[in-house]
Amino acid sequence: MSITKGILKIDGARPEGANPLPLFRDRQKNKHPKSNGTMRPEELDYFGYESAFRVLPYKMQDRYTRIKTRLTLTSVVLENEHLRAEFLPEFGGRLYSLREKETDRELLYCNPVMQPANLAIRNAWFSGGIEWNIAQLGHTFSTCDDVFFAAVKAGGASGGKEEEFLRMYDYERTRGLVWQIDFHLPEGARSLTAHVRIVNDQPHSVPMYWWTNIAVKEEEGSRVFSGTDEVLYIEPQSQAEGSEHCFGRGQLPDLPVLPGKDASYSLNFDFSSEYFFQNPVSDTAPWEAVSYRDGSVFCERSTQPLRIRKMFCWGSHSGGRSWCDYLSLPGQGDYIEIQAGLAPTQLHGMEMDAQSSIEFTQIFGTAAVQPGEGNLDSYGQAQALIRKAVEQSLPAEEVAWADMHCRTLASLPCETILHRGHGWGAIENMRRRTENKPLLPASFTFPQDTLGKEQEPWICLLEGRALPELNDTHFPASWMTDANYIPYLERCIKSDPHNTAAQLHLGVNLYENGRYDEAAALWEKALLAKPLPILHRNLACAAHQEGDLKKAIRQMEQIAFDTYITTDAAFLHEYLRLLAEDGQWQKLNGIYQKLPARLKEEERIYLLECEAALHLENWSFLEEAFQKEYASIREGETKITDIWFAYAAANQIDPKQLPKNLDLRMF
Repeated sequence: MSITKGILKIDGARPEGANPLPLFRDRQKNKHPKSNGTMRPEELDYFGYESAFRVLPYKMQDRYTRIKTRLTLTSVVLENEHLRAEFLPEFGGRLYSLREKETDRELLYCNPVMQPANLAIRNAWFSGGIEWNIAQLGHTFSTCDDVFFAAVKAGGASGGKEEEFLRMYDYERTRGLVWQIDFHLPEGARSLTAHVRIVNDQPHSVPMYWWTNIAVKEEEGSRVFSGTDEVLYIEPQSQAEGSEHCFGRGQLPDLPVLPGKDASYSLNFDFSSEYFFQNPVSDTAPWEAVSYRDGSVFCERSTQPLRIRKMFCWGSHSGGRSWCDYLSLPGQGDYIEIQAGLAPTQLHGMEMDAQSSIEFTQIFGTAAVQPGEGNLDSYGQAQALIRKAVEQSLPAEEVAWADMHCRTLASLPCETILHRGHGWGAIENMRRRTENKPLLPASFTFPQDTLGKEQEPWICLLEGRALPELNDTHFPASWMTDANYIPYLERCIKSDPHNTAAQLHLGVNLYENGRYDEAAALWEKALLAKPLPILHRNLACAAHQEGDLKKAIRQMEQIAFDTYITTDAAFLHEYLRLLAEDGQWQKLNGIYQKLPARLKEEERIYLLECEAALHLENWSFLEEAFQKEYASIREGETKITDIWFAYAAANQIDPKQLPKNLDLRMF
């Protein structure tokens, strides 16, 4: 067994920079998904809990294109004589590849390119491999960001052989907790073991979310199984942008949303779809598997409490295939995801107790049946054969033993850091030292040399120094929404009442923690001393969340037009988006026409002008726009296709002629 650092050369488009503006969480912390009446009463508990949009203190990663160049990415490789696992520490620790060495067979869907798309909480996301999602509904905060990797060594018991394994870990800022995944691949192992440990050492409970997303190849005949045939499914029309998702309870292989077809085959769906296997608490080793016509099976198995499993597919329709092509290369992007989580669906929340930890072990490997056995007409017979094959490959007893063994090693300190994440764990330890509080657990190593520019404002506060002042175009290096910093910011303002930076930051912290009126009052007071554009913008956000669109626009109009031209394009995009929401198409178009070329070409601004062009019947502009490919379209968003259909209706064009490059519909 060996652990090495490596290099992955791949064509792609790296996310470049981040949106400097703070995007505030939804004031309604819970979403309101629906049941079609078939869900059980206990399945409505925590339904929608803490699942609304939240990103702060992280910044949005919305800066990327579809222009690919040759990239050189850092990787960490864990391998033995049978398997080679390659991780991307700069991209959330994604397990990019899991390759069987004797056959040179890739077990996962390994994307030949890296193409970001607007699917994650922070926007940028890419397909393929295994992704680890924590804390908040969605593709996780760190999915396109650095996390820590380290080698860990365990001394051999009673003179036995020393054991080495790989640890991925980080500090999660929205919940104030730490998490780690220990990867074990000892000599002789033909499967990869991952032991997850989440630690909340705070004196209060926090909302929790965990889903392991595994992308595997999709081909004719690929079929998904788990330990139960009882599922919660989503109704396709409820996936439309702005709709509340609606779920129902069903039993595979027949689901009401797919009449006359076997729903265990992903390619039978002619819309993007997902369903959740409701494995019982009594199942000590829940599992999920994808079988192929040649008899090969990819499988994963875990301990409790990771009992729920999910199938996601893009669907066989034009929009789904366009997404697969966009996220990869044409014809090379076909995959499905099998996922494992802690709650009945991804819209179900849960609460993690104070001073507690969550631990479970998940194992990834292969199994085999005779060719065609996974495709028997009888779903029940095929499921029984796959269940037997999974048990032979990953026996429940071995899963339990692996979990027990991994738990004994999970508290060991890191031996050698292989890749450094950000300095947020280090600044948290610095705060705790300042307040004479226990440090984060010793298994999480956050070196002082990870402290950098992002942490500088908070080091100033912890050391009793004032925050450096801001100007019109200077944005804070980072945001802080941890309520523990509110007293520090208040002390800073008390000693320096005219410190606009401190008033801005305190307002952001208060606002994100639900103290909206206090935040707005601070920003208004700060404006009297220094009319920073970001203060007007934040007050516009507050007005918009309160439902006062006109007031929000008036705040944005307090910002000088020259500032919109010279500062970050995010300001202009937000202003124009408010004008679009208010239907002020002539004004939006007039502003657009005065912009320099670089801002006219900024994609999100360009797409808003497309809306204006539709309402102003500027057909020549739209005809050019319909030829382009777009990188910023959100999963489920249909705005550009809606514009095309409206254009087609106005110009008596057959709606079936929708250009393929615009078709990213989910259903």
